[in-house]
Order: sequence, then structure tokens, then C-alpha cells
Amino acid sequence: MSATIIVDAMGGDEACAVPVQSVLELCKEYQDLTVLLVGTEKDILSCIDGDLPENVRIVSSSSEIAMGDSPAKAYREKNDSSIHKGIDLLVEGKGDAFFSAGNTGAVVAVSYFKSGILESISRPALAAIYPSVDSKKLIILDLGATIEPKAENYLDFGILGEAYRFCITGLEDSTIGILNVGEEENKGTKTVVDASELLKRSGLNYTGFIEGNRLFVDPNVDVLVTDAFTGNITLKTVEGLNEAISLMIKSKIAPPRWKRTRAFFFNKIFGEVFSQFQYNLYGTALLLGTNHLIGVGHGRSDVSAFKNAILRLKKHAERDFLNKFKERVKHTKKLKS
Repeated sequence: MSATIIVDAMGGDEACAVPVQSVLELCKEYQDLTVLLVGTEKDILSCIDGDLPENVRIVSSSSEIAMGDSPAKAYREKNDSSIHKGIDLLVEGKGDAFFSAGNTGAVVAVSYFKSGILESISRPALAAIYPSVDSKKLIILDLGATIEPKAENYLDFGILGEAYRFCITGLEDSTIGILNVGEEENKGTKTVVDASELLKRSGLNYTGFIEGNRLFVDPNVDVLVTDAFTGNITLKTVEGLNEAISLMIKSKIAPPRWKRTRAFFFNKIFGEVFSQFQYNLYGTALLLGTNHLIGVGHGRSDVSAFKNAILRLKKHAERDFLNKFKERVKHTKKLKS
């Protein structure tokens, strides 16, 4: 089965070189993949050395949303940006999914107004999957879409996370927790305490608060919900710590001048463990709760991250993830109402 992925060529710290290189390499390898590269045509063409593969098409846009642009302003004033054009193509049915490593807030804002939110959901959330010591996969959301959620938004995040896990594993009755400063019922902000009360009464398999030190050792949950501010900081702290510890270990294995030796031994002994926390392995977080399949990547995404993101969205599109996800959300919401 073939899939068409729309890619923001102007998104990321190394736009448009990295997005274009990633797409060209992937489309030469996967003939059942079609990519619509959206961005300034002359910039995209300047990154292409040779002929454009038949399964790559360029869609021109005239403006660009910078990382520092206000999401609201970008939505209102840059309606011919690569993000706007990409989401428009998606809504028009020209592609199966959209991916951007650009301004996350702008992607969320444009998606919110153009793709729209599922009828039964109040706010969208960015979700990613992380490993834990017991080999379970932990779904964490929100990682960047809703900075100051209300209590009812946490409940919807729980439903979105449960549906996500069900669609990728087929497993029912996911356990759900809230990331908090303590496990006691009276700890945390009023919003978090109120959200906990809502989840207790929801009928979902809610287990209570979880502190950050339990995230990857003994989370005892399948889905962890939080606000985008806390979630995004948590995500980047974990990734930074992963990189720092790997560098520390490498420095102990062999002197700096023996780069190849220490890299070999590190990868042989620890590579599989540390790779699980590398952002480029997964490539994309999914924006759950919108009417279309939308992925958001790190601004610093490299070629590996872009390729993995596109392939992940391709796989989701081929497996009809979005329709299954919508049905699961509707089913769960109806059950809990």
C-alpha cells in the first residue's frame, strides 16, 4: 500500500537542506512512498543535485514561519507559509499525513483551526512513546500543544493517550497517571488536583499522581498526562541527560584521541540502551486530537530523525491509524460519559 506524506521543507534548524536530503534518500529507497515537499521552490531546488525522483513533488509557498514567531501572529499573517500550505493540502485530501520540524506552536495553531479538533475532545496534545526499565512503553502527553490546560483537558489527554496505546498495541484498559510534584492527593496546583478528581470519576483506569523520578524506572502506568510546559521540559531534560551520560561514559572508556575505539566499545555495550532515548530514533511526536494525521519533530532534527518521522507516519497511514484512533476515542468517550 502506498502513502503520501506532506513535508514542511522550511522547518528545522537546517532547513531546507536536511528535509530535502531526507526526502530524496527515502523516496529513492521506497517506491511506494510519495512526498510533497512544501516550501520556497528556489530554496528547495538549490538543495537538489540531479533529477527529482518521480515520487517527489514540490509545492511552492511564499512565506516562512521562523522559530521565534508568535504562533497566533503566524497563523493570522503568514497564510502562505509552508505550514499553512502543508495543512491545507492535508485537509484537501492531497496527502495522508503532514510532518514539520518547524515552529511547534504554529503547527498546533494552524492545525487547530484548519484541521479542527475531534468533536468530543477539548484540546489537542502532542504525544511520544518512551521506554522504561520493565520494557513497557510509556506514552507521555502533552509535550507541546497546550501550555495551560484546564482540568477537563487532562481528562481528554487521558482518553487520547488510551486510544493511542490501544491503536498501536491492541491492549485494553490502559493505566493512566498524572505527572506531579508528589504522589499525595493534596499535592500540586489546583488544576492538577481538580484534574485528578475528574479522572477518578471518569471510569478510566486512573492510578493517581507520579513523580518525575519514577518516569522510566517504575512508572506503573501506560499513559502519563501533563501540561505542555512541564512535558516539553521533561522531554528535553531526558534527552539532554541521555547525551550527557553517554559522553561521560565514553570519556571513561578510552582517551579522547581514541575516538573510534571508545565509540566501538560504547556502542557494543551501551548503544542499545542509550539509543532508546534518542529523539531521532522516533523522529516525530503525534498531534493527537485533530482530524488529520500530523507529526511534529524537534527543530534540531537531523536526516535520521526526518527519515524515521516520515516512515512512522507512512506506517500509520498504511495501517489506517487515524480512523481507528477516532473510533477508539469516540468509543471511550461514549463509555465514560
